[in-house]
Amino acid sequence: MIPFAEAIKRIKGKTIALVYIFEGEDATGFDHFLTWRDHIISGWLKAIYEIQCVPYIVDVRTFIQKASNYTLPHIDYVINLNSGCYQLSTMSLIPSVCSFLGIPCIPCDAVSIVTTENKMLSNYIAKGFGITIPQKIQNTNEKGIFRPINLGNSIGVKVGIFDKTDDTGIYQEFIPGFDVTIPFAYNYYTKSVDILPPIMYIPNSLNPNWFYDEKTKEQDSDLTTAAFLEIDREAKEQITGLIGIFGIKTYGRIDARLRYNEKVLSKEIVNNPFTLKDLFFIEINSMPTVESEDGLDLSYNAVLHNSNHSFYQHVNEYVNLIENASINGFLLSSSIMALTSKY
Repeated sequence: MIPFAEAIKRIKGKTIALVYIFEGEDATGFDHFLTWRDHIISGWLKAIYEIQCVPYIVDVRTFIQKASNYTLPHIDYVINLNSGCYQLSTMSLIPSVCSFLGIPCIPCDAVSIVTTENKMLSNYIAKGFGITIPQKIQNTNEKGIFRPINLGNSIGVKVGIFDKTDDTGIYQEFIPGFDVTIPFAYNYYTKSVDILPPIMYIPNSLNPNWFYDEKTKEQDSDLTTAAFLEIDREAKEQITGLIGIFGIKTYGRIDARLRYNEKVLSKEIVNNPFTLKDLFFIEINSMPTVESEDGLDLSYNAVLHNSNHSFYQHVNEYVNLIENASINGFLLSSSIMALTSKY
């Protein structure tokens, strides 16, 4: 195997297109988009410089036009930021074009987007794979939660009675407890997608009827986080198996709900291995928002506190090799290695 330091050197000088969403003020989720636009773009731009590559920043429409007119410059990789605010039907646009042009697209291809971002489809697949999902209930049941099928970032999620029948979403039982995100990424040393420490979001009120909604994500307040530094073997095998079904080779996350029990309120839970007991699958996100101090970043930093973690060598070497290493840079370099056999 090529030493990790050599693999990082081989990435140097690549041209990476950062294709970002540009939309009108009346577009779905525009208010949410404004809150993270600058942070997300700047984070990925820093990552490109961090691994000494060359950025090419372009909005979605210009990228498509130039691709159609054969006027794109040479591009080695594309980072696709066309997510979260539009309906699912447009989210596969960039990787589809990349596939036609033969350019590797980060984080995933069109098939992965369609099968993961459709919550109804991903729920059926998870259930078929033996992972528990919340029970589907009638929209007149006050103990329910409505989730739009094709929108990300918790846009349009409503708790309580949903007063109309809407085939654009799913209505499930609301699980009293706390939100958990299970990040995953390509591990250079195992040569496969691996699980980073799951992160649990705990409201300061300790109210089990709370959930990590769109407003909380924007403000990122009134909550604390806890990392599970270990995961039991059965849970790891089942989760990585599910990820494999969706064909994700780079990074992403699974969002879930941990049912309330007394142990959840104790900080001791982070000393216990993460299991699938009392866990309910909500969705798998193949195009997660990535920025400093989000779930992926917290998980990435948590690895450094456990030298026995399967990701420790990869993360530790990256941090030691790269000055001012960031979660975006780590994921970008890992993704390039995942998509290119010579690494």
